[in-house]
Amino acid sequence: MAIVNVLGKEYAAEVVIFDKDGTLIDFRQTWIVIIGKLLDAMGEHVPMTEPLRNRVQEALGISVDSGAIDGSGPLAMGTFTECDALLTYCLYLEGVRWDVAQDIVRRLGEEIFHSDARDKSIRPSRGAARLLARLKDKGIHIAVATNDNTKDALSDMFAIGAASYIDIVVGADSVESPKPAPDMVNKICSHFQVEPSLAILIGDTVMDALLGRNSRVLLTVGVPDIVPKEELQEHMDVVVDSLDDIT
Repeated sequence: MAIVNVLGKEYAAEVVIFDKDGTLIDFRQTWIVIIGKLLDAMGEHVPMTEPLRNRVQEALGISVDSGAIDGSGPLAMGTFTECDALLTYCLYLEGVRWDVAQDIVRRLGEEIFHSDARDKSIRPSRGAARLLARLKDKGIHIAVATNDNTKDALSDMFAIGAASYIDIVVGADSVESPKPAPDMVNKICSHFQVEPSLAILIGDTVMDALLGRNSRVLLTVGVPDIVPKEELQEHMDVVVDSLDDIT
């Protein structure tokens, strides 16, 4: 058991569970670039019309051109399986046969989402490395719970130099039900043989707040990134300005 200080208040915990994108990884700096690369690569498989370019961005809830991201959208809250289905549908609406569209999306995944192109685009959130080091020094177990795939999430942790701090990564493909179901937290706590009531969950979306509530963790901590602080305060137990507010 160790003490984690959040905005001056102390909490006794054994596990700290982080969301990935928007929490340990800077969502905007990372995914604006990755989706830009996705659009460029898609244009090599099908004609990149303006309607298709706009449709893909609207479907995912992100605008490469303006830098806007919908914190309640599919890219921010959904799984990669769900996003792949949306991309496939976007191509289908462009007149691409469904099975052909599926194959294109699969190839795009290999070219962009599961490749060096992704690794080179990953950017850590401010204060992530410092917080992970502080928690590791305290002897606290550290985990990542993400609706991304486990393998890709672990690769992201290596890309930002955080893998050595992380004890376990649980993605949507590692559990029966992804966020906001409690499966991820339950799997993590079972791994460490501790109760969820001794876990702190840190995330940047309402989905993370719901995960914490459904799992009955000790504390949910919101970190504003693509979701406004005021909105997070309606759902999280406490909201910090940055990860540096956690010691």
